Amino acid sequence: MIMAPVQQQNRTDYRDTERRTGLRSSGTVSFLAGAFTVFLAAVILVAMPHPTQSDADSRHRYTQKEIRHAITVYAKRYRLDPALLRAVIKAESDFRQEAVSKKGAVGLMQLTPDTAASLRVADIHDPIQNIRGGAKQLRRLLNRYHGNLKLTLAAYNAGVHKVRGGKVPPIRETRAYVRKVLRYYAAYSAPRSGHAAPRPK
Repeated sequence: MIMAPVQQQNRTDYRDTERRTGLRSSGTVSFLAGAFTVFLAAVILVAMPHPTQSDADSRHRYTQKEIRHAITVYAKRYRLDPALLRAVIKAESDFRQEAVSKKGAVGLMQLTPDTAASLRVADIHDPIQNIRGGAKQLRRLLNRYHGNLKLTLAAYNAGVHKVRGGKVPPIRETRAYVRKVLRYYAAYSAPRSGHAAPRPK
C-alpha cells in the first residue's frame, strides 16, 4: 500500500519525460526539414540560368519578315500606304530597331517618350509597338493637316507647334527630312525592277 503513490509518481514522470522527448524530436525534425528546403531552394536558384546583358538587349529583336508584317498590319489599321510607313522608318532609323537619337527619340520610328505616352505605347523599345505608335501618329497628323503629306512629315519631324500658316517651317533639318521621306516614298512605291528603289527591309 505504501508503494502505490511511488509507482503512480514514476508513471507520471515517465509520461512527462516521454512527452518532452517527443516534443524535442518533433522540433528537430521540423528544423531539419526547413533547413533542407532552404538548401534545395538555393541549389535550384544557382542552377537556373540567369539572363545576361546580351539577352536583355535582344529580347525585343524581330526578324525582317516580322517587321514587314507589322508595317502591313498597321498601315492597314491606320489607313496608310505601307510604302509611306517604310519611307518614314527608313528616314528615321534606317530600320535599326535599337536606334536612339541624341534627343532621346527611340526605335524604328524614333518616338520620344512623351509622344509614345500620348499614343499609349507601353514599351517604346519594342519595335512592333514602336511601329504601331508611329503609324498612329502619322494618321493623326494627316487628319490634322487634311491629308497634306508635306505638312504631316514636317510636323512629325519638328512638332506641330512649329508648323504654322500651312507651310513647312524654315528649318533646314525639317525641310531636308521632308525631301528625304518623299524620295524614299517614291522609291518604295516604284516597281521593284527599278534599280533606284531601295530594298524594303
